[in-house]
Amino acid sequence: MRRFLTSLALLSFLAVLSAPPAHAGSAEDEAEHVRLTEDMKRLSRRSAWRGVDEAYVKLLDLEARGVVLNYDDHLMGADAATALGDISAAYDRLERSTKFRTTDEVAQRIAAIEAAFGTVNITVEPKFVGAFALSSAEMPFAADQRNAITQAQGALTESRAYRGLLPYGEYAVGPKHFSLTHDGGPVTLSLTQADGVQRAKGVAFVGPRVDVGAAFTSAGQPAFQQGELQPDAFAGAGARAGVGLQLGFESGFGGLIEVGYHGMFGSKPDVAADPSYQLSSAGMHLGYGWLAGAWRKGGLDLALGPVLGFGSARATGLGGYCAAGDCSSVTATDGSALDYQAMTGSIITTGGSVAVSYLFLDLGRMQGGVGLQGGALSDGSRFYPWGQLGFTVAPIRRDG
Repeated sequence: MRRFLTSLALLSFLAVLSAPPAHAGSAEDEAEHVRLTEDMKRLSRRSAWRGVDEAYVKLLDLEARGVVLNYDDHLMGADAATALGDISAAYDRLERSTKFRTTDEVAQRIAAIEAAFGTVNITVEPKFVGAFALSSAEMPFAADQRNAITQAQGALTESRAYRGLLPYGEYAVGPKHFSLTHDGGPVTLSLTQADGVQRAKGVAFVGPRVDVGAAFTSAGQPAFQQGELQPDAFAGAGARAGVGLQLGFESGFGGLIEVGYHGMFGSKPDVAADPSYQLSSAGMHLGYGWLAGAWRKGGLDLALGPVLGFGSARATGLGGYCAAGDCSSVTATDGSALDYQAMTGSIITTGGSVAVSYLFLDLGRMQGGVGLQGGALSDGSRFYPWGQLGFTVAPIRRDG
């Protein structure tokens, strides 16, 4: 029995020796640890603290993969952060070094920081609207304290959050004020939607709107009247762009007003050219105004309303005029000459337009996405149906 127990104990001991150490990094990571540590020592002797700090950050990545850092690693990282003015990082690295051993030097440095700085946790929610810059009632004289405030201001502006150290004193973040004292403990502050600029009751969003894209327009066959000259049907691709203002309410309904340009560039008529006639391409250039009701739900935006357009158009080829009445006003009475007759004139149109947009790009206070529009205009003689595929930018609805 004694021999069995002895053998069992020996096997257990050998198993412990052969088991891999907990949290051990790979051989490559351990080699990288050695290399980075040597780089930090070399760079610190030259006071190249930026390089030391970058190497320490890489060591933290190795630590997350199982490499065990040591006292000297954290102390060199703390020296770099102190030299660069990042007091929060220096304090954190000094605290990490105490997990291995505590020296009088480290204890004194930690005590000095705790005597002058306190911990804050500031967050600004996405729905908060308004200024939220961090300001100090009195800027301290000490360089490390001034640097701590400057770094906190930059972090808050960039990420709407800051967790770290600030020198004791009076501060304000947007509309809120707070005091950081030695005996008061950490301060947690959050700016919510209720703390921001309040919108008018019921209004969910208001701001500029832009619609731009490629369009295709068709000018249909004219409705002839006695003694009236009308070009034949024509069509072509073009561009359409508009800018305006859109407003939406909490219910999702709202409206918009937009003005812009609607252009069409057609091709020359497909007929045998007669040298005595100069054939020109069809074209239309309109300025338009659009007043629409709108509805927004999530990223889906719908708009529908009347359109007024005015501008000019040109086309070659008259549409069956001689068959409808008197041809005396046409220079060539030969019916085939109608194919070469060019007309240019002004037009005024009315009609309607519908737009469907899906907004999915975050552009700060705006959203962008794809837009599909269509509609029809009429000048009293013919219809001008059109369609557009393009890009829409509209004010964001932050409450969804």
